[in-house]
Amino acid sequence: MNKLKYLLLVALLPLCFGCEDFLDINKDPDSSTSSVPEQMLPVVVFYAAQQNYDHAEYGVYLSQCLTTGGRSQTGAYAYKSGWDFPSMNRHPQWRRHFFDLGANINELIKLAEAEQSLNYVLIARSIRLASTLITTDAFGEMPRSEMYQSVSPKYDSQEEIYEWMMTEADELIGLYDNPEWTQKETNKKIDVKQDRIFAGDLVKWKHYTQAIKARLLLRKLPNWDNTTASCDAIIAAVDAALSAGWEEPRYNYPGGSGEMNCPWGNTRPIINGWESRSNLLNEAIPSQYFMKDMLGLYDDKEAGFNDQKSVWKAEDPRLLAMMAMRTGPEGDGAKKYRYLENNIGMGVSYKAIHYPDLYAPTNPLTQNPGYVPLITEEELLLIKAEALYWKHDKVNALASMKEAVEKSMSRYGVDTLNYDGNIRNGFYYHQIYTGTYTVEGDATKTTQKNKDLRKVKSDELGAKYFPAAADLTIGHIMRQKYVCMFLQPEQWTDMRRYKYSNNTNQILYDGCTVYPKLRRPYNLYEPYWMPEISGDNQQWVQRLNADPETEEKYNRPELERLGAYKNPEWLKKRMIWAQ
Repeated sequence: MNKLKYLLLVALLPLCFGCEDFLDINKDPDSSTSSVPEQMLPVVVFYAAQQNYDHAEYGVYLSQCLTTGGRSQTGAYAYKSGWDFPSMNRHPQWRRHFFDLGANINELIKLAEAEQSLNYVLIARSIRLASTLITTDAFGEMPRSEMYQSVSPKYDSQEEIYEWMMTEADELIGLYDNPEWTQKETNKKIDVKQDRIFAGDLVKWKHYTQAIKARLLLRKLPNWDNTTASCDAIIAAVDAALSAGWEEPRYNYPGGSGEMNCPWGNTRPIINGWESRSNLLNEAIPSQYFMKDMLGLYDDKEAGFNDQKSVWKAEDPRLLAMMAMRTGPEGDGAKKYRYLENNIGMGVSYKAIHYPDLYAPTNPLTQNPGYVPLITEEELLLIKAEALYWKHDKVNALASMKEAVEKSMSRYGVDTLNYDGNIRNGFYYHQIYTGTYTVEGDATKTTQKNKDLRKVKSDELGAKYFPAAADLTIGHIMRQKYVCMFLQPEQWTDMRRYKYSNNTNQILYDGCTVYPKLRRPYNLYEPYWMPEISGDNQQWVQRLNADPETEEKYNRPELERLGAYKNPEWLKKRMIWAQ
């Protein structure tokens, strides 16, 4: 990494926002000679949200959730095509951590310590901890201990990075409980102009830090340290995060021009131009795996389901909120949900506009005046469910999973009451079927038949997705988490933690295939990826290569030492938590 490139980005923020009503920090960058914490914190908080988007934008394709209408082996976006990552010249996640966040956080901490404004230091360190975790989980080994000390800093091992993060998390949580830090007289007031997430509320930042600790500890499951002690520590971290004072950390965008819009919205803002990417939901297509195997989309013309009268389009009612149906081309003009197998390509008469609208107004995550959550409540509850499962407490694991799904349903505005309006099973709801089946001359019988249909289907699906505790498997939990993590970075991390367990590679956890019908994309880049094979030798992308634009130019010796320089085999090396 070129030391000369570690420049503060405060002057860029007015270019990002350009509106006094948004953050009220417009300055002439040409007249700026120094910065203060009040100017720097908005930059750091903004990039924390942007980083979450950066990772999710790759992950939603790498987890086989979305695909593209093309079938090229190569392209500008390797995660959308054949996984030819060495040909890409930029990974925004790398720059986000080391430049936009790291360099600015270092300066912010230095300035805040000089002013003895320790509340700024706490928030900056919490964001740095979260950034380190999400970055090492994408790239593996990377500089940490010698960052910014030389032009070519050494790469720390993942073991070393995780050891530092564990220590930092515990120290930070202790400092949030220390009034000498949180109530120091010299602490400057922080309001929403500096902190659009929590307006400087250190109690809420403490809970976020506890949530990051829970995510950090989860990496010990299921391969690394799957013990009762690890499970207990994870459960305790989740309980602490969700205790009194918890609020989901959301970066809210007001909408307007440019970066005032949510990065997942249909204005598709690009942050700082060349170093970032706009979302590609305008041309993305839901995968068959996501639609059929995860959301349970019904087949066309199934009697009573997915027909013109019914809103029972899928087993999972969240589908209707996540995306909107569209009409097809001539010859297939029905308005319905369509999908593709990953990288198999569209038919010649089809275009992206014939596939679902991923900017549907019912999806709160893809609106211009929307929000990016740094971590969701559903994720925390599913972290707890996973730990409870491996602790062999299936009863409470099932309860935590159901609570998480109810939170997810609520996020998408889906009613979680089942057919008779008073039984909460966490999934299916009484309004799901609105068509009618006519019983000649007897309205009462018609109504009863509809109720019977709803009851049968609700009971059937409840048993499929939420079995009795004795029949619960880790697959039930992780598949629900897959859906809950739509457009969140953890979707891809979870799949790698469970080694892409599927019917072909036959990798089992507790005797269970976690993602049964998962398969690799068609048309993978042949020089790098061998054909589909069974067993543990089935090749999947496990990590990203270090950013070529900086590392291959300025830190090549370290990449060569690791065996990572222009080496596609590096992409297949599992993280320490998946070995």
